[in-house]
Amino acid sequence: MEPVDPMEETAPTKPSHTVSALGRDRPVPHLNPARARTMFLEGESVPSAEVRPPILDSWQRSRFWGVDTDRIEAPYNADFDPHSRLATAARPVLDRLSEALHGTPMCLILTDSKGRVRERRTGDRALHHHLDDICLAPGFSYAEEYVGTNGIGTAAEDGRTAHVFGSEHFSERLQRVSCAAAPIRNPASGRVLGLIDLTSWQHSASPLMLALVREAAADIEERLLDIGSERERAALRAFLTSRPSSQRALVTLTDGLLLADAAATEMLSPADHRRLRELAGSLSERHEQRLLLNDGRTAQVRGRQVDGEAPDKGPVAYLIELRLVADREQSAPRGTGQVPRLPGVAGSSPVFRGVVAQLIRHCEQGRWTLVDGEAGTGKLELVRAVHRHVSPTTPFGVHDAANARDGSARWLQAVFRDLSEDRGTVVLRHLDLLPAPDLGRLDGVLRATAGRSGWVAALLTRDRTAGATSPQWGEGRPRPGTGTAADRRQGAETASAFTTPTGRLGVEVTVPPLRHRTADIPALVSCLLTRHGRNKADGRCTDGALRALCRASWPGNVHQLEGSLRYADAHRSGPLIEETDLPPSLLSQAQRPLSPWESTERDMIVQALLDHGGDKRKAARALGISRATIYRKITGYGIRLGPDKG
Repeated sequence: MEPVDPMEETAPTKPSHTVSALGRDRPVPHLNPARARTMFLEGESVPSAEVRPPILDSWQRSRFWGVDTDRIEAPYNADFDPHSRLATAARPVLDRLSEALHGTPMCLILTDSKGRVRERRTGDRALHHHLDDICLAPGFSYAEEYVGTNGIGTAAEDGRTAHVFGSEHFSERLQRVSCAAAPIRNPASGRVLGLIDLTSWQHSASPLMLALVREAAADIEERLLDIGSERERAALRAFLTSRPSSQRALVTLTDGLLLADAAATEMLSPADHRRLRELAGSLSERHEQRLLLNDGRTAQVRGRQVDGEAPDKGPVAYLIELRLVADREQSAPRGTGQVPRLPGVAGSSPVFRGVVAQLIRHCEQGRWTLVDGEAGTGKLELVRAVHRHVSPTTPFGVHDAANARDGSARWLQAVFRDLSEDRGTVVLRHLDLLPAPDLGRLDGVLRATAGRSGWVAALLTRDRTAGATSPQWGEGRPRPGTGTAADRRQGAETASAFTTPTGRLGVEVTVPPLRHRTADIPALVSCLLTRHGRNKADGRCTDGALRALCRASWPGNVHQLEGSLRYADAHRSGPLIEETDLPPSLLSQAQRPLSPWESTERDMIVQALLDHGGDKRKAARALGISRATIYRKITGYGIRLGPDKG
C-alpha cells in the first residue's frame, strides 16, 4: 500500500518565461503554465486563460493516475519486433528525417500505440544523455499514466497531434524539454498503430515541430498502405491458388481480413473465427488439430504460413484447411432438441449439447473414448451423468492416475480387474499425470482387454496451468496433483497417441472451457447451488451477481465457479446472492497474473470498497492511501463494483 503523502508547501512562484507557439523564449501575456501548474498542484482553481485546455485536461488525468511530479517511473519492456509493419513502414521515414536533423538539438522518436519507445534517433550528445536520464529511451513507456503530461502520452490519450512545451509538463523532470507528437493510424481501419515524436530542448522549440511530425506520420501511413496492400494481395493469391487443389473448406487470415470459401462460410460462425485466430500461429501442415465448432460439430484443422514480398519478414497471412470429422457419430446433430438433458449437468449452448450428444453415442456403442479439456471443466461429472443415462444399473468405476504416482503396479492391477469385467463403465482419470513408462504399461493393459463391451472413458487434462485458481486454492498456486510441467507435457503427448487410428481409444471428445459457453452460467449456478443444499426458490443470484459471474474469465472453469458460489453462499446476508457476496477476485479483471502480494492488496481494496458502499474517497481514507492511488489501483486491477461513487 502507498501511504498518503502530505501535500508539500510550494512557495509562490513568479510568472516564468515560457515558450510561445512561435518558439520565442519570452513571457506570454495570456498564458502562464508555470503559475497554472503550481495552482493546480495546490488544489486551486486554474483560470482558463492561464493554460491551454488540452494541457489542463492532461494534468487532471495525470493526477487521477497518481503520477509523481518529482520522479520518472516509466516501466520498461524491451519486447518489440523490429520487423513489424510499423517498424518497417517507419524506417525509411526515420532515416530521411534523422539525416535532415543531423547536428541539431532534436530527437526523433517512434513509439507503439501505448507510448512505449521503440526507436530513438538523435545527433546531439547532450540531449541524448538528458533523455537517458529521464528514461525517454527505447523500451520505456511514456504513457500519461506513468509520466504524466508529455507529447507522446498526451497524443496517445487524445488520439491527435499534441505539443507540450517546457513548463506544461506535469513532471518537474520533463520541463527542460519540449515535444510534439502525432499518431500513426492504420489507413484501412483508422486504428492508432504508433506515434512519431520530436523532442528538443525547451528553449529551442519551434512550431515547425508540429508540421514535421504531421508530415512524417502521413508518410508512414502511406507506406503502411503499400505494405498492407501487398499483404492482402499475397493472401488473395494463396487463397485462389489453393482452392482448386484443396478438398477441404478453406480460410485465409490476415491481421484484419478473413477470406473463406462457400464450405467454410457454411461451417464457421463468428465465434469459430475467433478460435481460428487463436490457433493460427500454432497450426502445421503435418499435424492436424481438432476444433470443436460452435454448433457442436468437430473439425480437423491444419494450416501453414503464407510468405509474401512485404518488407517485413513475418508471414503475411495464414492459410487454413478444415474438414468435418468424417465419422457421423463424432458430429453432434444440428437439432439440439434431440439431446436429452442429463441430471446433475447443466448447459443448453450448442457447443455443450454437441459434446453431450457425442458422449451418449459413444457410451451406447461402447466406443472407448478420450475425453479431454482444461482443468475444472467437469469432465468426470459429465461422464458420470452419461453413464447414468445410458446404463444406470451397471457398475461405474473410477481409477485416478494421481493415486499411481507413488507406485503404479497396484493401480494398474485394479484397472485390469475392472476392465476384465465385461460390463459397466471404467473411467481412467488424470491420464496426463502418468509418466511415459506407466502409460506404456497401461497401453498393454488396454490391449489385453480390448474386447470388453463396456464403455471406457480416459480423462485427459490439457493445458493444465498453475494459474488456474479458485477461492479454494490461492491465487497463482497450482492445484494439488498437477505434477511438474515436464510430466504434464510428456503425459499429454504420449496420451494423444492413444487416439491414433491404431490406438486403444478410438474417438476423442473435447469438453469446452467455461469461457466458451458463458450462456450456460445461469443454468450452472442454479444446478450447483441446488447440489449444495439450496432449494430451488432460495438458490438464486441477483441480476448484478449473474452479470459479474458472466463477466469473469474462469481460468478454473466449472470447478472455480462452484468454489465461488460456496464462498458467496457463506458470505451472503440475505436470501439472494448479491454481487458484493462474491469473492473479491471475481470483482476484478486484471490483465496479467497477480503476485500473492498484489492479490492480497486487490482483495483489501475490494473489501474496503464493499465496506463503504463503493465510495472511493472513504475506502482510500480507511486504507491510508490517497484517492489518486486507489483510482490507479482500481483501474490496474480492473475492479468493478456496480455504480461508480466517490
